[in-house]
Amino acid sequence: MFIINNTVMFGLWNIFGIAPRTLDLRSLIGVFASWTMHGNLSHIIGNTLVLLQILFLFGLFENNAYRTTLQLIIASGIMTWLIGSPLSIHIGASGLCFAMLGFMIGGAVFGRRWGYLLACIIMGAGYWLTIKQGLMPQPGVSFAAHFGGLCAGLLIGANSKHAYKMAK
Repeated sequence: MFIINNTVMFGLWNIFGIAPRTLDLRSLIGVFASWTMHGNLSHIIGNTLVLLQILFLFGLFENNAYRTTLQLIIASGIMTWLIGSPLSIHIGASGLCFAMLGFMIGGAVFGRRWGYLLACIIMGAGYWLTIKQGLMPQPGVSFAAHFGGLCAGLLIGANSKHAYKMAK
């Protein structure tokens, strides 16, 4: 999508990012699709490297990974829409990354799946600096997507009722 956006669409796809508390089609598209929009190559590479690690763990432990991922996309988009700065547009997969991490931690702690929690901690330690930076407000970076995604993921993970098993 990044290549199509930058070659065919001349970057116009990014205008459909999440515009907080704005009730229009553009922002509604952003709630569902902001994870497909990125500002530059370093933005998409950073999100992709983190997301690949998380998806690996997610695929190992989560039986309904596709359905849960869709729930996390929507929940992190809604949280970003609710708490984001007015007159801003939020793009990127960081909200989804933080939502998935929150889901895994929330599900592990509240479901008492200590092996899963240990795997999350080991993976999280590998990119602690990224997590720490993402949760520190900074100009030009969507703190709302990071924090909102983490909160959404923790809530959904804490309320998940299914058992965590190794996928076959």
